[in-house]
Amino acid sequence: MNNIIKQAITVLSAASVTLTAACSGGVATEKEEQPPTVSLETQAIELDGVSNARQLGGYICADGRKVKDGVLLRSAALSTLTDEGAKTLSEKYNLKYVFDFRMDSEREAQPDKEVEGAENVWLPVFTSSLYDGETLAAIMEARKTNDPEQTYITLAKHKGLSTIYSKMLLTDEGKKSYSEFFDKLLTVGDGEAVLWHCTQGKDRAGMATVLLLYALGADEETIMQDYLLTNDSYKDLIAESEARAAELNLNEEETKEFVGTAAAVYEDFLNTALDSVKAEYGTVENYLADGLGLTDNDINALRDTFLE
Repeated sequence: MNNIIKQAITVLSAASVTLTAACSGGVATEKEEQPPTVSLETQAIELDGVSNARQLGGYICADGRKVKDGVLLRSAALSTLTDEGAKTLSEKYNLKYVFDFRMDSEREAQPDKEVEGAENVWLPVFTSSLYDGETLAAIMEARKTNDPEQTYITLAKHKGLSTIYSKMLLTDEGKKSYSEFFDKLLTVGDGEAVLWHCTQGKDRAGMATVLLLYALGADEETIMQDYLLTNDSYKDLIAESEARAAELNLNEEETKEFVGTAAAVYEDFLNTALDSVKAEYGTVENYLADGLGLTDNDINALRDTFLE
């Protein structure tokens, strides 16, 4: 099996983070170059054994307030978390919750390492039932080969990833999971932190981050830039995935799906999800209220807890 697929199936080692992302309020002056208020370099956290680990601290949100440092954490799965990493989450961050958005099969194959003092909350955003019958049948056939790459190729040819993006926020299962995510966030106290993840910390966990930043009042540019930071974390894996797609003679659309399944996120994938929400609810804010049940008091409470 190609090395890139092995890397994608097992949770990845943290890649180096060097590029920066702009944030609301972080504009450089014309007189001299200045770093943006928040960059990927400042967002990344040291979490031994876990890839794509970063925090939301510093993002400018409602009323010019910013997200507190070290309280809202996101990452890939914690199955490869070391003892030292678990100690970091427990002692440095005082972690209250770990939110796991994966399917049960993913949790069984790669269970999270326990973090002392933190409750592991399982919130599956979707199951394979999100695929249409033809796609699901093709996936099941590919899995008979016991070669994960064949499943990746099948998903690419059936536009599996972008299809899921258009559904994960609107299914009853997805809304239930994200609603419960917010319910738990409302119980977080002063000095406590939370972490959420899926397998690679980019799609299901990415949507949780998008929704939370909307609730906290971040602007859409900041939300998009934070979402795209995953590509910097996984840049080496993305390059290898693109090379493999070329070897497989995948076309441009199939390559995007293949690389997206392995490692990358794309602006149009997020826009697809947001456009679907806006088509049904008018705005993301309406979705938070009518789809997830967040009241104005809930929104204010979240902002009081996580902003300063």
